[in-house]
Amino acid sequence: MGSLIHVTAWERVSAWRRVLGAFVRVAILIALLTVLIMLLGPPIGISLAVRQEARKIPGLKVAPQPLSDYSVANAPGMALSYFGYTFDVPWNATFKQKALGKGGLVQLEFESGQSLIFIVPANPGALLTEIVQDQSLHMENLQLVFGDLMKRSPYDQYAALLNTTPGGIRAFGPRADAVRGITLLTIKAIAVGPGLETGVFSFELPDKHGFQVGDPQKSRRIDLEIFDVGGHHVEIICATTKDSIRLSQPELNRILKSLHAVLAEPSATPPPRIAALRN
Repeated sequence: MGSLIHVTAWERVSAWRRVLGAFVRVAILIALLTVLIMLLGPPIGISLAVRQEARKIPGLKVAPQPLSDYSVANAPGMALSYFGYTFDVPWNATFKQKALGKGGLVQLEFESGQSLIFIVPANPGALLTEIVQDQSLHMENLQLVFGDLMKRSPYDQYAALLNTTPGGIRAFGPRADAVRGITLLTIKAIAVGPGLETGVFSFELPDKHGFQVGDPQKSRRIDLEIFDVGGHHVEIICATTKDSIRLSQPELNRILKSLHAVLAEPSATPPPRIAALRN
């Protein structure tokens, strides 16, 4: 770099040589800056985008932790059946039923202050695969970004999404990994429930596994993403409509453990997360 500043004896001979030398120096500096921008511009951009997302949505820093409480509520309840599935709810109260759209999406509002939305996606495929293949989203190019994730199971794809955090994205590491990371982080911000900041928990049961988004001690809404129930993916959103009512982990566990398929192929409409991505 010192040689770019130092005026050589050759340049001191005449003014035109000094002008020529100045132009050469400027050209070299511009070339160096262009190379630096090409090399450092994308990583710096990714780093700034990750920080902005993390500040805007603190819950993106949360990654799944194993569920520690598998106790089940023994309070009086009732068995319900929808779209080829049956499950118990630990609330023995009258409720209003409201179909949301066509097919596999129904909302129940209990007089005791709880609400439940039961969703059976029409497409049993994985979330990332569904995003890429949904022509209305125009995101076919993401297939190259997701890479081998496209070949993995619905559970594995959702696990990869939830385990993506701002701290795990190396902006100055391999470019493909950084681009995949920021893409997953953006989808996580859109697709995962609002209880994300209060905690995410992974659960393993003999006939099913999945994730619980939200801590019932801190959030009034809990999203249950359940996989491999009769070979499919089911989503249950539990919430309360009264400030004085709180959900408990044993209540959620009763719903989880009792859920099982009674028919082979339910049909349904796309779940809300894809509708959110379209918007």
